[in-house]
Amino acid sequence: MRPETADIRSSELRNLFEYWHRKRGVHLAPPRAAIMPSEMRALLPRVFIVEVVGSPPRFRFRLAGTLIVDRFGEEITGRFLDELDLDKRNREIVDDYRRVVETHEPVCSRWRYTKHDGTMLSYERLLLPLSSDGGLVDMILGGAAEEPLGSPAD
Repeated sequence: MRPETADIRSSELRNLFEYWHRKRGVHLAPPRAAIMPSEMRALLPRVFIVEVVGSPPRFRFRLAGTLIVDRFGEEITGRFLDELDLDKRNREIVDDYRRVVETHEPVCSRWRYTKHDGTMLSYERLLLPLSSDGGLVDMILGGAAEEPLGSPAD
């Protein structure tokens, strides 16, 4: 589902969506080279970039902001999404990333789960396609914003 900014609860994620939208212009998705950290400093702690690897695609974190790593409780840079402790939500969460690759459309969703170590996570996540050749989605720009544990999730 393509989010409109009104569908995104977090103001930080709405800002990230608007930034991505400006960068893509008339294209399906901007290239990674168009994303400038200096232009979105306030968002960086919540931002991650994922590389799309192989077919069927796997998703490797190229970078993860400090708030993401802190809340998840471990470094995820360099790791594949399917290797992370996502409780029983792994398949559903990976499916969101696949949907971005297949449709070239952003995906916004909300997740709540408990990791095996007891860490409870509740967050809104935005996934935005990036394409170095204007056609194939080869990276994903993402952002996550923590939500209160009592808020409804998708």
